[in-house]
Amino acid sequence: MKLKWIAISMALLLLVASGCSQGTQKKSNEGKKEDVLTIKMAVQPWVGNGPFWIAEEKGIDEKYGIKLETVPFEQDSDMNAAFASDKVQVANLATHTTIRMEANQDLDMKAIIFMDESHDADAILADKSIQSVKDLKGQKIAFEEGATSELLLQQALSEEGMTLDEVETVFMPASQAGLSMISGDVKTAVTYAPYINEVLGKKQDEGVHLIYTGKDSPGLISDIVVGKTKFFEDNPEATEKLRKVWDEALQYWKENEEEGNKIVAEGSGITAEELPSILSGLKFYNSKEQAEKARSGELMEAAGNIQKLMMEAGSMKKEVNLEEIFDME
Repeated sequence: MKLKWIAISMALLLLVASGCSQGTQKKSNEGKKEDVLTIKMAVQPWVGNGPFWIAEEKGIDEKYGIKLETVPFEQDSDMNAAFASDKVQVANLATHTTIRMEANQDLDMKAIIFMDESHDADAILADKSIQSVKDLKGQKIAFEEGATSELLLQQALSEEGMTLDEVETVFMPASQAGLSMISGDVKTAVTYAPYINEVLGKKQDEGVHLIYTGKDSPGLISDIVVGKTKFFEDNPEATEKLRKVWDEALQYWKENEEEGNKIVAEGSGITAEELPSILSGLKFYNSKEQAEKARSGELMEAAGNIQKLMMEAGSMKKEVNLEEIFDME
């Protein structure tokens, strides 16, 4: 009998130990799942998103406890709708788009990464009969309504004391705006790379040239990573993790240019040969550089100017508190 009870006791101990072991393993597995934060990121086929495609391809996201899933969109409207309806957690948006969405849709948003700004990657092109922005008065100008092209044109005109009312607007996608210059339908168009290079490649010998670019107004045309404030409150580690992923992927691209270019070209739907000319018109920022830009006041000055232009154009219903949107330090 004594041996029987000893056997029973040992069996019970083994069962309890087994249960504890399973419980510990389950807890460990659950903890592992919780350590990896899945983030769906809305992107468009634009080279500015390059470091995130590299991070996704090379596993840099997983190194920092993130499972990054880039979700591609062709149209601004579709991407913005997906973000507004929480189908994605973060989105890579133009700065002016972020400000306008905050104002018009009452979205409580935070911008956490200043990705890039356009220098020569956005431009106003004109034929040889137009030598300056002042010469645009009364001219037919092709550009995409509500996009960065419109903002660039507004800025250029405002510096000369002019408005959109003083030119003849012809609304069309940026790709078609370039084609309209090539065909001779308009003398002026506002577009961005690679369409700028396409126009110049075919018409530069005939005198087509740039009369205003993003470089003339630093910070006006830029891209940022944004998310709903609630997402960052619920996931306080997300901001720092995304910044680390961005920084390392950006550095990886610099150190592995050929491989990085191949990944970025594929993501943006162009050839690797086209990429260098586009990149030459962009400036990327790492976390340290973006923080310096924020502390210097440059970032808020540019954002304030963007808001002013959109209020004047009537594309915003109200002004927003820009300080509450931008968290770049």
